[in-house]
Amino acid sequence: MIDLGGLDPYVRWVLRKNGWTPGREFPLAEAWLKEITALGFPAVDYGVQVLRSLGALRFREYQPESYRRLVQSWRERGLPPDRWPEAAEIRESCQTALAALEGLGLDAAGYKGAAFTFDALEAARDTEIVIGLDTARQVIGGPIFPVGTVEPDGLVFVRADGSVYVLFDDSIFAAGRCVEEFLRLLLVKGCTPLEIYRVEA
Repeated sequence: MIDLGGLDPYVRWVLRKNGWTPGREFPLAEAWLKEITALGFPAVDYGVQVLRSLGALRFREYQPESYRRLVQSWRERGLPPDRWPEAAEIRESCQTALAALEGLGLDAAGYKGAAFTFDALEAARDTEIVIGLDTARQVIGGPIFPVGTVEPDGLVFVRADGSVYVLFDDSIFAAGRCVEEFLRLLLVKGCTPLEIYRVEA
């Protein structure tokens, strides 16, 4: 379902690191689909494909240079190494990402971090945290299907044509023409979503 040829090499690496493989079939896809449709979402074919391929995958990716920047700031503040805060998770994640980028011949400065999931069921159950779905469907122009979440407090939906949207409590963003573009937007610097609707204050 994922077009590997259309993905940035680092984005491909992030997918694989977090458990995705070509031909992946999420074993609970049918059970999740049944509950999602019972919650009132039509089984949009593209959304079902995303669920089957990426369902339940969770990502917490730090900007690859985050740990270096933390260390630099601690040094600038005059903190000796024995006083540096514990940041093992960030250090390990960044070191792994930097090694992968070096192996791919890519510049770490071109990439950013993101925390997101392909937990379609959580998105379907938590719609009260975002803008009203009737408004979202009207703005987006048709049925939508939940595919996941983004931090902080955003839910991700797709339309039948594959386009991706992120809903927050006060706004809607267009986030790519397909899931591959959505992943690029999350992880590649210079890619940003387009706000298409905001609740008037």
